[in-house]
Amino acid sequence: MAASVVKVKLWGMDAGYLSWDKKAGVAVFEYEPSFLEQGLDIAPLTMSINSPRSRKQQPWIGDKDKLYQGLPPVIADSLPDKWGNSLFKAWLRDNNVPAGKINPVDHLSFIGSRAMGALEYEPAQKLGDDSAFPVDLRGLYEFAKQVLNERETIVLNRENSVLWQDLVKISSSPGGKRPKAIVALNNATGEIISGQGLIPEGFQHYILKYDDNSVYPFARLEYVYYRMALDAGIEMMPSELKTYGGVTHFLTQRFDRNGNEKTHIQTLAAMSPTSDSYEDIFAVIRRLDLLCEDRKQQYLRMVFNVIARNVDDHSKNFSFCMSCKGVWRLSPAYDLTYSVDPTAPAYSNRHSLTVNGKSEGITREDLEIVGLNNDIHAYKALIDTVANSVSKFEAYAKEAGIDEKLIESIGADFIKV
Repeated sequence: MAASVVKVKLWGMDAGYLSWDKKAGVAVFEYEPSFLEQGLDIAPLTMSINSPRSRKQQPWIGDKDKLYQGLPPVIADSLPDKWGNSLFKAWLRDNNVPAGKINPVDHLSFIGSRAMGALEYEPAQKLGDDSAFPVDLRGLYEFAKQVLNERETIVLNRENSVLWQDLVKISSSPGGKRPKAIVALNNATGEIISGQGLIPEGFQHYILKYDDNSVYPFARLEYVYYRMALDAGIEMMPSELKTYGGVTHFLTQRFDRNGNEKTHIQTLAAMSPTSDSYEDIFAVIRRLDLLCEDRKQQYLRMVFNVIARNVDDHSKNFSFCMSCKGVWRLSPAYDLTYSVDPTAPAYSNRHSLTVNGKSEGITREDLEIVGLNNDIHAYKALIDTVANSVSKFEAYAKEAGIDEKLIESIGADFIKV
């Protein structure tokens, strides 16, 4: 599987070429000359098609920071996080491929056309037929737990080989730590199939987050936060709880898919690698010349994360979408949930992005200062709107069947503004 050179494609066009410099331990990217004339600036702040380097056909060198693994940030977004990486490593082991001989460009050839967003990579490692197939969700859920818990002991055999191939196909590309699957759902019939490749009419693309069936209700809690966020006026994709085989999972519709059309996306981490504050997000919004509505949306999300204690607000949990006409917008919100770990040291429960220079002990005054400095219209009223939506937590949580002691514990941790 030593590709080490891939063609980067976008909407059927050759965007450029990516190779791995083994000696330097970094990737090298060069735009396809014809792509530069399309006016599609896929990385306007880090690797713009309008920059002198691009116009002179000079190569772009990848970022050696651990987060980017030697890839240009816009391309590093295509790699998965903890869960997808664990599957990839297990796949390498069971196919007798030494992990030490695989570089990030090889990993992209494994991802191929299954990356989140619209970028695709050729040549791609074939994983059998890429057409949609019925999903044995209960079987995949149990097998995913086995993979996650046993790691080094999972091997291919006659009983699990089909499940293993299916799991790799639908679960090896999304980001995040928790196990998840890329599926397509027909809401009229309830049928669920794989979401990789083309899907039939009547289906919608979803990300399914497996509930790990532990004492902690991850799926139900994320659904409660989804409902509170909608009440606060935060734009999110349609989401729901679905029970399969007695286990309830959280499904959320993908914002990078519209039918079989793909949307190009960049996380904040890719768009602006040095960003480490909410103020930096507003700076990116200004540099991209986004609509006032996007500023308002981002302000609502910041306030919501602070009040409702979503401290896992790192730079990969905010994204921007580019249409096929090259127009950028803030993406819908995602990964909103209570993320404080009461058993962990206090420093691990600080916000990933700062607010007015603070990662903890954030007050209403801090929120108002950010609103004032970023020309957010009626920012005081927006804070009150979010606070009112979060006040519905107990009612929504009880409706979702969450344990009352946990409801009380989480509610007591909310920030009073």
